[in-house]
Amino acid sequence: MANVLLVNPYNSGFDATQNTLTVNGSIVLAGSAVATGEPINWNQLYDGIGYNEINYKGNGKNGDGAAFTTGFAVSAGTATVTANNNFFAGQQISFLGNTGTLSALFNGNVVTLLTATSTNFTFATANTGTTTTGDVGVAFRYDPRTIPEPGVNYTQNLTVTALSASGTTLTVTAANKLLPGAYVAISVATGTLGPKLAGLQLPVIQSTGTAFTATMPSALTGTTGTGTGTGVNGLVPYSVKFWSELGSGYEYQYNSTFGTLFVMAQTNAAAAGDPLAKLGAAAYPAGVLADVVKFEAKFARG
Repeated sequence: MANVLLVNPYNSGFDATQNTLTVNGSIVLAGSAVATGEPINWNQLYDGIGYNEINYKGNGKNGDGAAFTTGFAVSAGTATVTANNNFFAGQQISFLGNTGTLSALFNGNVVTLLTATSTNFTFATANTGTTTTGDVGVAFRYDPRTIPEPGVNYTQNLTVTALSASGTTLTVTAANKLLPGAYVAISVATGTLGPKLAGLQLPVIQSTGTAFTATMPSALTGTTGTGTGTGVNGLVPYSVKFWSELGSGYEYQYNSTFGTLFVMAQTNAAAAGDPLAKLGAAAYPAGVLADVVKFEAKFARG
């Protein structure tokens, strides 16, 4: 489960009127779908055009904003990544969604490319590990964009009834209305895990309304804790559309309550008139990975 929100780098990427800011771009999906949907973080945008997408500035080339990674190898301090791409030497890129023993070490890292060809690219690294092949993550041009409108959001008070940790992922049981990208601060005086969270600002990954997951800066141990906390959502669009630009046959539906995206398709067993089914718990189909999934999100100004 991974995604990158790319904002159109041309003038139409941000289009402001007196009352509305419209953001246009595309989303790159990788990894596996999940039954609870793909969390969409509107606070994490990057400038670029996806590899499957036509660079419509006029030169007809595919974009250089993102690429799917299928293999990693390290030799003598140089990492070689297998990926069909339009990157170039000197470009800064980052990674997410890799799950291999070696490739996962690069998730979240920002690197500068030494070389780039149409099928691979290289960069210097101190990481070592076992060669990774077969997983599908995302490499993307690291050029963060910020929605140029301040958000007016209220603080949510949280009553924490349970905690658990797995690596750097924290699961918090608490009624909430948090969305992906929100930040939470937890004050817990009891338990084996709770006191270790004091003073941390943690970004939310996903919420179910009764519990949420957040990312910790380092792996923490312990499985208990109760107390209180606060959370603040980032910018929230009042209107969102996702669609296939290539007519792939898949549909993309956004759930504004939980800030998640679902990939929808008809199942072979479905009868005529039945609704489309949500894809989940399996690798994204080739038709989704090859698709150009566009979005338009509208935010209230002022």
